Amino acid sequence: MKNSQRRNNTIDHRHATRDWFLGLLIIVALVGCQQTVQEFQLDRLAEPEDALARLRSAIHRQDWQEANEVSPSVLMQYHDDANAIELAAKAAHGNGTPDVAADLMSDACRIDSFSDPSRTNRALAAHLAIGRVFDCIDLLESSIKQQPDQHSIRRMLYQMCWGVEDRPRSIPHGQYLVRKRQFDLDLLLEMSQTEARAERSDSLVEMATRHPRDKRPLVAEARIQFDRGDFDQAIEILHESLQYHPEYPPSLAILSRALVDSGRYNEFAQLVPTLPKTVENYSFYWLAIGDWCRDRQLHTQAARAYWEAVQKDADIRESWFKLSTSLTQLSDSHAKLSPETISAVEERVILLTRFTHLRSQFLKSGKKSRDTLVEIAETARDLGRLWEAEAWTSIAMTFPDEGSVDVKPIRDSIVRQLRRDTPWQIIDSREEMKLDLSHLPLPRISVGSFTASAQPNRSTIRTSSTARINLVDQADASGLQFFGRTSDHLDQPGVMHYQTLGCGGGAIDFDLDGWSDLYLAAAGGTPPYRESDANALWRNLDGTFADVTGVTDTGDTGFSQGVAVGDVNEDGFADVLVLNYGPNTLLINNGDGTFTDSSSRLDEDASKTTWSSCGAIADLNNDGLADLTILSYGEGIDAVTRECRQETTNIVRACSPLIFPGATDCFQSSTGAGEFSDQTENWKASPSVVGRGLGVTVGSFDNEPGVDIFIANDLTSNHYWSPSTKNGFQLRESAILRGLGSDDRSPGQGSMGMATADFDRDGDIDFYITNFLGESNTYHEHASGGLWRDQTAPQDLLTPTLPFVGFGTEAIDLDNDGVLELVVANGHIDMYPGEDAAPYAQQMQIFQRSNEGGYRSIGPSIESEYLLTPHVGRALWTIDFNRDGLTDFAVTHQTEPVALLANQTSDAGNWIEFQIKGRDCSRDAIGATLQLHSGDQNWIVPLTSGDGFLCSNERIIRVGLGNLADNCSAVVVWADGTKQSFESLTPNATWLLVERDEDAFRLAHP
Repeated sequence: MKNSQRRNNTIDHRHATRDWFLGLLIIVALVGCQQTVQEFQLDRLAEPEDALARLRSAIHRQDWQEANEVSPSVLMQYHDDANAIELAAKAAHGNGTPDVAADLMSDACRIDSFSDPSRTNRALAAHLAIGRVFDCIDLLESSIKQQPDQHSIRRMLYQMCWGVEDRPRSIPHGQYLVRKRQFDLDLLLEMSQTEARAERSDSLVEMATRHPRDKRPLVAEARIQFDRGDFDQAIEILHESLQYHPEYPPSLAILSRALVDSGRYNEFAQLVPTLPKTVENYSFYWLAIGDWCRDRQLHTQAARAYWEAVQKDADIRESWFKLSTSLTQLSDSHAKLSPETISAVEERVILLTRFTHLRSQFLKSGKKSRDTLVEIAETARDLGRLWEAEAWTSIAMTFPDEGSVDVKPIRDSIVRQLRRDTPWQIIDSREEMKLDLSHLPLPRISVGSFTASAQPNRSTIRTSSTARINLVDQADASGLQFFGRTSDHLDQPGVMHYQTLGCGGGAIDFDLDGWSDLYLAAAGGTPPYRESDANALWRNLDGTFADVTGVTDTGDTGFSQGVAVGDVNEDGFADVLVLNYGPNTLLINNGDGTFTDSSSRLDEDASKTTWSSCGAIADLNNDGLADLTILSYGEGIDAVTRECRQETTNIVRACSPLIFPGATDCFQSSTGAGEFSDQTENWKASPSVVGRGLGVTVGSFDNEPGVDIFIANDLTSNHYWSPSTKNGFQLRESAILRGLGSDDRSPGQGSMGMATADFDRDGDIDFYITNFLGESNTYHEHASGGLWRDQTAPQDLLTPTLPFVGFGTEAIDLDNDGVLELVVANGHIDMYPGEDAAPYAQQMQIFQRSNEGGYRSIGPSIESEYLLTPHVGRALWTIDFNRDGLTDFAVTHQTEPVALLANQTSDAGNWIEFQIKGRDCSRDAIGATLQLHSGDQNWIVPLTSGDGFLCSNERIIRVGLGNLADNCSAVVVWADGTKQSFESLTPNATWLLVERDEDAFRLAHP
C-alpha cells in the first residue's frame, strides 16, 4: 500500500513528489544576483574614461537608453574582455532583451574559458529566466570540457540532464563526481533512482512556457504520465515536446514505450523508421522493441533487444528482468548460453530488486537508518559497482552508530578492491556483464505485422448471451449481523497503522450438512493481547444464519485479521486457523458441532510478537498431511505504539509499512501426531527480500507436479514458492524471475488481494492482484513454462483501478456463461481531511471480459444498491449460501457490518460443481486441477487454499456452462501429476470426485 498521501515524510516511487529542478533554479538565480551586485559595487570605483566607462555609469544610473546606445561600441572595442561583454549583457537585460543578454553571457563565459564559476552561474540564470534549459546544458558541457574540476558546475549539468530525462547524458557526470569524491547522499539517491520518476515537473513545464519554441522540457511531465499509466496523455505531451525538436532522443524513447504499452502498434511501426540513430543509446527504446517482440512471441528478437537495453544501462532492473525471462524461452538453435550465465542474469535481477527495495526502505525511514545504508552498499558491491559501494559506506560512517553493524571493516574491504583504473561497473568477473547476444537477429518492424496468431489471447468464447446480473445484500434478511473491525473509531481521522487491514473471514461447512457456514474475524483491542471482540461462527440453516459461536467454542478474542479453513488433521471435518496480531489460534473441529482450541499444537515462538495476516492449509511436502502457511506482515509492537502525523495538520496518519521491520513467513509441517513443526529454515524458505504478506493462494499453478504458494506482499516483491526435492524437500522462491514479483516496471507494489483462475480459458492459471492508490491492479497472464506476463494494459485493466485502493478480489462467473468476472472490494486505509484526499469509502468494481477481448467495468450497469454506494471494503470471498447454483460472496468493511451479496441474476446459465477429496494426498486435495469438457468447450480450474486477502473461499469448484446442457466429462490432475477421468456428469448438479475411486458421486441438492 503506497502513495504520497499515506507515506509521511517520504517519496512515493510511483508519483513525482519533489521538484529539485526548481531548487536548482533558485540556487542559480540567487548566486547570480548576489555575485552581480558584488561586481557592480567594485565597478563603481572605476573612472569614466571611454565607452566602457560610459556603459558602467549608465548601468549604475539605470539609464538603459544610454547603455543600449553605447553597448555596440563596447562590444567592438572589448570583444575579448569577458567583463565588458557581461556589462553589455546587463544593459541588454535592462533594455528588455533578455535573449540577447543570455547570448552575451554565454560569450563572456567562453571568452575567459569558463574560468569564473560565478560568471557561469550568472549565465545560467540569464538562460533560465527565458526558459532556455538546453542552452544551459550546452553551456555547462562546454564549461566542464575546459574546466573539468569545477565540480559544482558538473553537478548542475548532471541535474539538468537528469531533469529532462536524459539519463545517458547525465549518469557519466554523476559517476565522475563519485570517483572524485564530490558526492553527498542526495547525489547517490538521485543516481540510484532507476524506476519511476521521483521529481515533479512543474518548473520544467514553466520553462517550456517561457520559451515556446522549445518544448523539450515537457518530456518530464510526459514521463510522469507514463509512470502513472496514462499512456494517451503521455503520448500527447510527447508529440508536443517534439514539435520543434523532432529528433530529441529521450522524448522519442519514451514515446516508443508509450505506444507499445498502449497497444498502438501501427503508430509505433510507423515511428521506428523515422527515428534518429541517437535513440539507440536509450534503454527505453530497446525496451519498447523488446516488448513489441515479446507481444508477438518473437523470443529470439526480444532477447536481443533486451540485451541491447542492458548494454545501454546496466542498472535498470526492468531490462534485466525481461532479458532473464526471454533467455528461458530461447530455442536451442539460438541459445549459446551456459547455465552459469543464465543464473548470473537471474542473480542480477534479484540483486537489483533488493537494491531498489533497500533504497525505498531507507527513504521511508526518513533517511536515518545507517544499517540500511550498509545493506545498500553491500548490494552495490555484489553488483560490481565498487565506487558506488564505497560512497554509500562513506555516507554511512557519518551517521550515528546504531550498534548492529560496524561500517569501517566493510568500507575497508571495498577500498582494498579499488584502483584508479577500476571501472564503474566491474565486467571481467561477472558472467552476466560478459553476455554477448549480438549474434541474435533484430526484428523487422512493419505496419500490420501484429498478426492474430501472435496476438495475446484477449477473446473468450461465451457459452450463452450475457444475462442481467443482479446482486443484493441479504446479510440482514438472512439473519447475518456481524461487524468485525479493528477499531471503533475508523470513521474519523487518526487511524493507526495496525488498524488499517481490517478483518477477514471464510466459508466453512463445519457440520457437513451441505450448507456452507461462515466464520468471521473481529479485532478492536490492543495487539498482542486477547482483549478484542470475539470472532463468530454463523451456521447456515437452509439459507439463513444463526450465531453458534458460544455453543461451538469458536469465539477467539485475539486481534484477528485473516481466516484459513481446511482439514488440518485429516479427519474429514474442516478446521479453522485464525491469523492474529499476536498468538495465532487453531480451532480443531470435533465433528460433534464443537471446536477445541488447539493453538498449543502450533510451533510459535512465544518470545516474539508476530503480526500474522493471512494463511492457508494445504499439504506442501506431499506426505499426505496438511501443512500450514502463515503470512507475517511484521514483527514487534512498534506498529501499535508509534504515531505518524501529517505534516500540515498534525493528525495521526497510517504509517508507511516500511518504517516497521518485516518478518519471514512461516511454513509449519504436520508431524503426523497432531502437532506442527516450523520448517521454514529446514525448507530453506527465507527470501532474499523479506515481504509483508497480505494475500496468499496455494495450489498447482505452473503445470509442474507439486503445490505452489503465491504470496502478495505490501511494498516489496511478491513471493512464489515451489517445491524442490534435489536436496530433500525444500521451497524455492522465484516470483521475480517468473514475472510475478510485481508489474512489468516496478520492483514491488502495495499488493493485497489476489484472484486465481484461468481468466482467458487458454488452459493455464492466471493471477489478478489488487494494489494501492495510484497503482493499477495487475493482471498476470500465464505465458508458458511457468512464466507470467503483465498484461494489465492489453486487457484494458490499467486505468480503471488507478484511483482506488484494492483489497479483496475474486474471479466469479456471476451469470454462469462460462466466463469469469473480476470482483474487487475497494476502500482507502484511513480517513484524513484535505481537498486532495482520495475518498475513504470507494465503490466496488466488477470487470467483465468482452467478446472482442479485454475487460470493461460493468458495476454501474448491475442492479445492486450495494454497488452504487461507496464502502471501505476489505476481505471478499465466495459462497453459494442459498445453494441455487449461483455464486454469492461476502465482504467485510471497516465502517459497516459484513455484507452478503446474493447473486440473483436472471436468465443465468447452467452450471456444474464439484467437491474433490483425496486419499493418498491430503483429504482437501489442494493442488488438484479440474479439467472440464462440455461439447466443444474446455475449462481448467485449480483447487486452492488461502484464496486471497484474509479469507477462505467455499471449497467447491463451480463452473458456469451457459446454454450447454449435455453431460460433461472431467479429468482431475492430482497434485503429484497423476490423472483420473470421470464421465457422464450431468449439469446443474454437485459431484463428489474421490482419488482412486472410479465413480463420481452425485450429492443431494435442494
